[in-house]
Amino acid sequence: MRVRLAWCGLCFMACAFGQLNTDALFRETLAQANLSPQEARFDPRLFDYFFRSQYATPLFEMLLRDPLRLPYYAERLRGSLVGAVGRPVSAVESGASAIGVSVRRTLVGDPLQSARERANAPNALENAIAALYEAAQKPLPAAVRQQVQRAQRETPELVQREAAFLIYTALDARRWRDAALHGLTPDERAALFQLLTLPIKAFEGALDGSDPSPELLLMERALEKVDLPRLLAGGHDCALAVQRVVEAFQKADAATKDALGKRFEATIETPWGVIRLCGGGNDTHPRQPYLLLMDTGGDDTYYGGAATASLENAVAFLMDLAGDDRYLDDAETLARSLAEREGRGGRAGLAFGGAALGYALLADLAGDDLYRTQAAGLGAARFGVGMLIDLQGNDAYDGYAFVQGAALAGVGALIEREGRDQYACFYEGQGFGAVKGFGMLLDALGDDTYTAHPTPIEFPSPQTAERNVSMAQGAGYGRRADYSDGRSWAGGVGVLIDVQGNDRYRCGVFGQGVGYWGGVGMLIDLQGDDVRDGVWYVQGAAAHFAVGYLEDRLGNDRTLAAMNMAIGAGHDFSIGYFIDYEGNDEYNAPSLALGGANANGIGIFVDLAGDDLYQARSNDANFGRANAIGKGTLRERGFALGLFLDAGGSDSYPPNVAFAGNTRNWIIWAIQNERPAESQLGLGTDR
Repeated sequence: MRVRLAWCGLCFMACAFGQLNTDALFRETLAQANLSPQEARFDPRLFDYFFRSQYATPLFEMLLRDPLRLPYYAERLRGSLVGAVGRPVSAVESGASAIGVSVRRTLVGDPLQSARERANAPNALENAIAALYEAAQKPLPAAVRQQVQRAQRETPELVQREAAFLIYTALDARRWRDAALHGLTPDERAALFQLLTLPIKAFEGALDGSDPSPELLLMERALEKVDLPRLLAGGHDCALAVQRVVEAFQKADAATKDALGKRFEATIETPWGVIRLCGGGNDTHPRQPYLLLMDTGGDDTYYGGAATASLENAVAFLMDLAGDDRYLDDAETLARSLAEREGRGGRAGLAFGGAALGYALLADLAGDDLYRTQAAGLGAARFGVGMLIDLQGNDAYDGYAFVQGAALAGVGALIEREGRDQYACFYEGQGFGAVKGFGMLLDALGDDTYTAHPTPIEFPSPQTAERNVSMAQGAGYGRRADYSDGRSWAGGVGVLIDVQGNDRYRCGVFGQGVGYWGGVGMLIDLQGDDVRDGVWYVQGAAAHFAVGYLEDRLGNDRTLAAMNMAIGAGHDFSIGYFIDYEGNDEYNAPSLALGGANANGIGIFVDLAGDDLYQARSNDANFGRANAIGKGTLRERGFALGLFLDAGGSDSYPPNVAFAGNTRNWIIWAIQNERPAESQLGLGTDR
């Protein structure tokens, strides 16, 4: 009951943050330049002239056409995603919608009704294993039959029933996966799996476009031919099944919970991965392909599980009910964090909620857990659905790259309900969406720390080689190829949502609500006194035809950016939007910040209430200003807007920004054409 009440209270709190009406404020400010809110956008024809790229998401296109209403759209998206704390399947449903796939398989009927009915029948586990071997077109060996019979004698009834339910779900999900890959030959499927499971630097190197490599051509074919709606249909059902199994264990009576705490162990070999059921002890689970790993208690160590290890191992479930657990690459991984470890560099394969061309889902219900891996995972997917759900405990997540809610052509989600949690990665994580991907990190309750290591250097940034490219903490990232092979792909959607707690965010270049090349990145923090620290292209910033958004609802916050393009900044037909609703906040800004626009960008900064401190280390295109571009080209009539709006409080401004201050309005033209909507300008208001 406590779990249910906590979830209901969380959803109520999240939904209570209604959209404040900023329309009147925007109208008054824009009127200084004879602009209406509807005109504060890019000319669609001019935008399309410059941006030619496949796979732009519906969310990107919607936001692009109505920039000032970004908070409205973000609120609706956030409202649908926060419910994933108690209903993980909503992450698949809402994430799929954001990238253009409609998957709501519970809308009419129950897609898992048959699986549940078969799981509730007598000898359910034995029958499920028999059905699996039949689907694999292999005879059931006598030794495996003995393993099943032993499991039915020694394993608690609830474990058998829920295991059978997940097996039947896996069989149905696999059929969806196979149908989704129908357009690829067997050789192409095998080569694609190998490509998708390369270490991150090898994977990205194979797709850099310097030559038409076989890997690049294969990825192009996969993006065109893999049936993403059918692929996500199977992932939807897997997430729904995990959700229902979690509920079944939470509702168990006292006698059943007592049985779950006693020692038992059963291992069953299958063609599609090992099934291991155990509890009552501190178990170690070796690295191998698992279809299902279920552990009901103890402080356990996992070296494998919830990861697609091959095309045959297309579905992988891991359920851990209690204990302080460790999820590691190997025994040596425990000793030091990845940032402290020498010779790191990623590893092949996937780990702990990591899926490629299939589905991998991990649910840990309680305990202070450590998740540490150099492989892609921790709620990550490439062509599939990868999910990690942790309901309770002070947990640590330590990953290298493509981790903690990351996706390419699929949905990847990390869902944390409560605890003081620590998240660390180097690159592409903590809510990251690549092409056709929706990646989400959702943390509901607790004081949390989010780190995308700026150093030590693993992914040096072109902007400053002394910092890493992060692409983290709400980042959408596309493949820009106008300077290589010309085959550009628009980015996906990356979202980080933190509902409650005093949180700390740190990243390098590109992070904290950032978009690049058709991508959409959002960082939404609803409550708490937070600190955000970034370098360049951070905190509601975007570059090259993209959208970056950062929203903070409540709390006295500090936002610091070291170098450039931050705190509501747009570059090159991009929208960067920062909005803070309430609190006495501190902003420490570089150039091109606080409503800064460059190269036909739109940069928007809004602070609605509180006594705020503004500091600026530069006096270049910040506080509602735009840099001019394009004299003598089409760009000279391309719209650019730097917009600064402080709607209340007694604020402190830096002395080197003479035009801005309390109870002031300002307008600064960079290029003033006959029509304001074809001009480049900056606007500011402090009320």
